[in-house]
Amino acid sequence: MNTIQISQCVEDITPERLKTGSIFGALSPSGIQYLVNEGELLHFSKGESVFENEDKGDFFYIVITGEVAFYKKHSTNATLIRRVSFGEALGYVTMISLTQRLGNARAEKDAILLKVDYNLFAAFHDKHAFDFGILILNLSRDMARNIQKLSNTIAVANIDVDLTF
Repeated sequence: MNTIQISQCVEDITPERLKTGSIFGALSPSGIQYLVNEGELLHFSKGESVFENEDKGDFFYIVITGEVAFYKKHSTNATLIRRVSFGEALGYVTMISLTQRLGNARAEKDAILLKVDYNLFAAFHDKHAFDFGILILNLSRDMARNIQKLSNTIAVANIDVDLTF
């Protein structure tokens, strides 16, 4: 993992581009720029660990480029739960629930992630209250989509269960 200075970033991190990602959608250009300027841009190489099971969950990431895979460990096996790509968040649930990470995340491709810690999250609320409300809505929608996907997966896995009571 390497920290990237905004001035050295070769990727398009303009508010116009970032606004096309689901987490940034409908945020003002100044709100997006604030998050980029105050957050931490990090580069992860393919295969590199983004976080590990039981790490402290006091921040989340927004994927700027690349792809990250999230794995849930159970017993001795690890199961791919989801892939996270441009404009999606990873780690938000553990930050909000004040819990440790409940799985491992690895860069599937070289990735640039924007780290948003709880201090930046609170400061964003104070300095960009309207955009903060939109950010919460976008994060909630992202979470809801993931719940729907996971519940569909569970339903398919349990298709032969007798539901008569």
